Amino acid sequence: MSEFTKLSGEIILGTWSFKVIDLKDKDIYSEYIKKTQYAANLWTSNFPLLWAISQSPIRKVLWKIIDNMLVTFGYLKSGFLYLICLPFGEGNADKVVDVVHHSLKYCADWNKEKSSLGIVKVVNRLQLEFLQSSKNFENYFQAIGLVGKEKHFSIPKLITLSGKEFETIRRKINKFRRLCPDILVREYNENDYEQVMALDEIWRNTAGVKYAYIFDEIYFKNLTKYYKELDHLILVVESKGKLIGMVSGGELPTGQSWWCISKFVNNYDGISEFLVVELAKEINRRNSKIELMNAAEDLGPGGLRFFKERFRPVLDLERYLLKLK
Repeated sequence: MSEFTKLSGEIILGTWSFKVIDLKDKDIYSEYIKKTQYAANLWTSNFPLLWAISQSPIRKVLWKIIDNMLVTFGYLKSGFLYLICLPFGEGNADKVVDVVHHSLKYCADWNKEKSSLGIVKVVNRLQLEFLQSSKNFENYFQAIGLVGKEKHFSIPKLITLSGKEFETIRRKINKFRRLCPDILVREYNENDYEQVMALDEIWRNTAGVKYAYIFDEIYFKNLTKYYKELDHLILVVESKGKLIGMVSGGELPTGQSWWCISKFVNNYDGISEFLVVELAKEINRRNSKIELMNAAEDLGPGGLRFFKERFRPVLDLERYLLKLK
């Protein structure tokens, strides 16, 4: 095992010390996210995901408080340092821009042997517009468009599925219910772990062949294993006593929600639509004030975009990489 994979606690890179993200950091992230003045609704900045990707042997997630803002860094095994997302915490556009600039200058200095500038890996359109309201933005940064838009679904619309716009979803779900009249939806528990891992294997060999790179196996295993510590909602679907699908996500400190991941046996037409709607229903049952579900990016034109468009997103947000000039 390399020194990189054993990183824990604190790490010093040059003159700065960083915390390596830990399960116990969930509360501090929640605290800072709630104080954030821009739309902290980027799918890839959700704490369960940040913690899970840090379990990878090729990437660690680090954080540091800078000017009373929580800044999240990605640190690759190659030694490359970057910002995963914008800083969290109280601060207007000028302050956020200054903190990002200060952080990226350090990244650029650290990365200089790799001839790389500092980057923020992803910001969405609402976040970019917030940053652009600062007089210093154009002096410091260049925004480069990324493939794919971040999709946000309406929870109230998903739990009713009324009108012609949801005709396809209704038809798919009704077909699935006819195929599986004994369907049971329930919350996941620790005793389901092996079955869910087996389901993941089935998914990778069938439905997941096209999309397996979206969510690394390490992330999925850790999100599932530590769901309680992460306050991560997981629902499983059974038919004839057999687990045939799962979906995860839940409420966020922003006051909205997210759909994290689905896995399913591909033999059941309509199960993928069914899983998303069941997650929306459970989120609504737990907190009826939640209006939006972040469904992540669509990866550009193709099957995934076509599938997510069926849910009639009420918010499509372009994504950008932010580069230090």
